[in-house]
Parts: sequence; C-alpha cells; structure tokens
Amino acid sequence: MTVPGPVIEADSATAPFFAAAARDRLLLPRCVSCGTWHPPEVATCCGPLEWVPAAGRGVLVSWAVVHAAPHPAFADSLPFRTALVELAEGPWLQVRLTGAEPATPVAGSPVRITFAHPAEGASYPVGTLEGP
Repeated sequence: MTVPGPVIEADSATAPFFAAAARDRLLLPRCVSCGTWHPPEVATCCGPLEWVPAAGRGVLVSWAVVHAAPHPAFADSLPFRTALVELAEGPWLQVRLTGAEPATPVAGSPVRITFAHPAEGASYPVGTLEGP
C-alpha cells in the first residue's frame, strides 16, 4: 500500500520498528523487568527494553479529519483521517486511517494495523477500521 506523505527516516532508536514494518510486522518495545509494553518512541523503563511482535489490533480512541496539509507531500490526499489507536497490548499508536471507512467513525471500533510501503523512506503502520 502506498499512502501519500513525506519521506520517513528511521533513526537508531526506531530502526527495529521500521525494519519490522517493511516486513508487514508490528514490533513494540516491552520492558524485560516489568513486562510493560510501550509505543515505539519510548526508550526507557525500569529495565531493558526488547522489541517484541505485537498483535496488530486495537480499538479507535480518537480521530481527526485533516483538511489543511501539514506538509506539501499531503496536498493531493486531503482530506484524510489520522487516529489514536489503543493497541491490544496497551500502548497507543498514532496512525493514518486508510481504506473504506464510515462517514463518522465510532470510538471503540476495532482497528487492524496494516502497513504503507512508500517508494522512498521507511515503511510505517496505518490503521484500517474493521466492521462491527
């Protein structure tokens, strides 16, 4: 899937997350000591973190419809939806909603994480609302 937007570049801290996304897998950091799952940008907890496969499912917490391009690369895809998804493991992930969605999403709706694979830059997760 290709979704218009600016090029995303992984850094050393997020490289495992984006490398997994390129293989259509969602990896999240989990604390070895306490077992807490974290969103990909978290780098510390009470113990070392390990990158662990996540289910790739969650529920819609909140969303917004973007009408003004926050970057020129989004100009041809307006309007689009961005959302916060609470993953089954607990962390929240901000994603772009793709696919055929209802006119008005409903908080608590199930979301499946899929992946965008742009021609340039890192692959990344997007969310697809699932049926009731």
